[in-house]
Amino acid sequence: MKHELLLEHAGERSPAARAVMAVLQTAQLIDRACAARLAPHALSEGRLAVLLAAARRGTATPAQLAEDLGVTRAAITGLCDSLARAELITRAPHPSDRRSLTIALTPAGDRVLERLRPEYGVWLAELAEALDPADLTSALRALGALQARLEQQLAAPSEARA
Repeated sequence: MKHELLLEHAGERSPAARAVMAVLQTAQLIDRACAARLAPHALSEGRLAVLLAAARRGTATPAQLAEDLGVTRAAITGLCDSLARAELITRAPHPSDRRSLTIALTPAGDRVLERLRPEYGVWLAELAEALDPADLTSALRALGALQARLEQQLAAPSEARA
C-alpha cells in the first residue's frame, strides 16, 4: 500500500515508475525474509556481513571491514562489539599499528557461517524457482540500468538534483 500511495502522491503511474516501486517492495520483502532466517542465529544482516567480510580476509582491521561493507567505522565498531560479546570474533592489537586492531573469526564464528551456508543456498534456490529463466537477462539488464542511474544521482552534487 505504501508504494501505491507514493506513486499516487507523485502523480506517476507509468510502467517504469511501477517497476521501480516493485523493486523497492521486493527488496523490503527480501530484507524481512533474511532477518527472519538470521534471527534463530542471533544475527542481523550487518553482523552477518561483518562475519563474511572477516572470513574472506582472514584478519582485517575495522577500517578495512568498513570499506569492504560501505559503512562507517562507527557502525563497524558497534557490530564488532556485539560479535565479540557473542564470541564470534576476536579483536587483537594490530602487529604494526598500535592505534588499530585486527579482527578475526573465532571457531564459533566459523561454525555459524558453516551452518548458514546450506540454509542460504536452499533459500536462494527456492526464491530463484519463481523466476522465468527466459526473463532473467532482461531483468538483470533493467536492474543494472536502474542501479547505474541511482549511482549517478548519488554521486552528483545535491544542487544538481534540486
